[in-house]
Amino acid sequence: MKLGISSYAYRWAVRTARMDVFALLDRAHDVGVDVVQICDNLPLHDQSDEALADLARRADHLDLDLEIGIKGSQPENLRRHLAIAKRLDARLLRVVLTTDTWSPPLDDLVGVLEGMCSDLHEASVTLAVENHFHLSPDELAGLVQAVDDPLIGVCLDPLNAITKLVGVPETIETLAPFAVSAHAKDAVITRPRTGFYISGCPLGEGLVDLAGLVSAVRRHNPAANVLVECWMDRLDDEETTLAQEERWVRQSVSHLNQLLERMGGTYE
Repeated sequence: MKLGISSYAYRWAVRTARMDVFALLDRAHDVGVDVVQICDNLPLHDQSDEALADLARRADHLDLDLEIGIKGSQPENLRRHLAIAKRLDARLLRVVLTTDTWSPPLDDLVGVLEGMCSDLHEASVTLAVENHFHLSPDELAGLVQAVDDPLIGVCLDPLNAITKLVGVPETIETLAPFAVSAHAKDAVITRPRTGFYISGCPLGEGLVDLAGLVSAVRRHNPAANVLVECWMDRLDDEETTLAQEERWVRQSVSHLNQLLERMGGTYE
């Protein structure tokens, strides 16, 4: 198990155009991780062949493993990014199955993924389906079981299933057996009025059992990487927002690194 960051760890630096994909790799190296998951907030499909070659060389120079993350499981989108993954020597493609304009029924998604199995094996790339906001953990587990291919698993996010009123422990218990990748994030719950507000925080300051997440994923798939993400609201101004984001990332990486070391021999 290796420690990494997702490009969503730096959602505000990316959104404000302060960070491109090359700067993300440099920052990942600087904060001391081994893996970078380049997600859909830094799309790669519009990068030139020359830029992709430069990106692969930069990752190799910095000794970083790359993973790719996309939204949309349309076969043409998956195949386009499998080709990019091969160019970057990325062995994992994380996918959010649906988009605002692409949300097929569950049975259709089974067929889509079944149709991709030969492409995945040809590319030697594992497809990691994130439990985003469309499917419940039980539905996603059923999807992976229905396809039943060793190169199709889950990118386990401990918090996303709250949109389905499924808690963190239940999400981990249901999806850890299928996890080939995991996002590490944390959150706190407050009650400002009659409702509840769930907000992100640095790892270790919230309610998520991170040790339980890591232990469960490692037990089922020791090769799965764990990647820091952040749920952080924008602050009053851009500079303050980016400064806090940087502090959160570094604090979260440090916390997770210490956790992995305490658990013994998990961090390579």
